[in-house]
Amino acid sequence: MPAQPRTLAERLRWLRKQSGLTQVEVSQALGCEQAMISSWEVGRTRPSAVTLGALAKHYSVSLACLDTGEGFMEEATRRPQLDAASEGPSVETTLALPPVAPGRVMLLDERTGTQTTTDAAEAMASLLRALKKGRKAWLVMR
Repeated sequence: MPAQPRTLAERLRWLRKQSGLTQVEVSQALGCEQAMISSWEVGRTRPSAVTLGALAKHYSVSLACLDTGEGFMEEATRRPQLDAASEGPSVETTLALPPVAPGRVMLLDERTGTQTTTDAAEAMASLLRALKKGRKAWLVMR
């Protein structure tokens, strides 16, 4: 890995490795498949603008420095580091559900016509997957 990552793919890989995360862990945090993380890190595909913003937030760097590389090393080396006692990275998403008891969230999927009662975390993951595929899905909380 280069000392100064030049491409978006190199910057994404550098940040993940510096954070001590696997591709699977990053994919779980973002709600996408591990293959997508791999594809971005080898430069085969580019994350969408929304996903790029989520990646910047996840790694605590600005979207501009992640995307363009301008000032990347300065900003990336100033970002908060995880200490050994920490549980892991704090991940915030742009979509969130209020606290709901298990089994109190219903996911309605327009494509399949199904209604599934689930917990909030699984409902959120299903909603994000549906939205990324361009499908309509609704969450109903009781």
